[in-house]
Amino acid sequence: MTRTLILLSSLAALAGCSQPEPDEPEQRAHPEGTILVVDDQPILAADVDRFVDAVALIEPEFVLRDHRRKVISNISIPLAAGAALDPAGRDEAFSRAQALLSAFRETGEVPADAPKPQVLSGTFKEVGLISWALATEMEPLTISELHETPGAWSFFKLTASTEAPGEFEGRSQVTILRYDVPYLPPDAVRGLVQTAMQGFEIEIVDPAWEPMVPPAYLYPSESPR
Repeated sequence: MTRTLILLSSLAALAGCSQPEPDEPEQRAHPEGTILVVDDQPILAADVDRFVDAVALIEPEFVLRDHRRKVISNISIPLAAGAALDPAGRDEAFSRAQALLSAFRETGEVPADAPKPQVLSGTFKEVGLISWALATEMEPLTISELHETPGAWSFFKLTASTEAPGEFEGRSQVTILRYDVPYLPPDAVRGLVQTAMQGFEIEIVDPAWEPMVPPAYLYPSESPR
């Protein structure tokens, strides 16, 4: 029977019978506003532009396209790569961080089982670009929104700043009390994220944003995972 089937297939091919066309792969649906996807983690235009104003304070001599490239390279892709490493752990950390932040807002104190906070002081270089960017819009002694940092969900209390909101410049300094709820090992997060960024595939969803993605991310040195 096997020989017959092979023979019939060969005769059909010689007779010019066409084989059925393979089905086209289904287009994946992405959230509205998605510009890139890093290993199934979407990056939205709004999430990039959220940090553009802060980068413009640091590098006012450059234009919007340059600022977006800086955000994509230093914030968006590292966050997405970290998130892709442990989606389930990320969800669990989000729920815990959200509960801690709610308690902090309601009582003015974090629960006893909260992670030990870090006291960070200085410019964006010492505090971190994400936290510094949020602090530029806050009044002293207020509490930030919940936000993601590489491998963790975070929130902080702004204890001091050298400028009022709207008056920041690239050298402005802040002091924050930051709480991190990690989903990746804190001691290893930098190396894990760096390796992930080199290995994960990056899909361009909106071609208009491709020039703002550094080529090193589009053509990684390691094979995609």
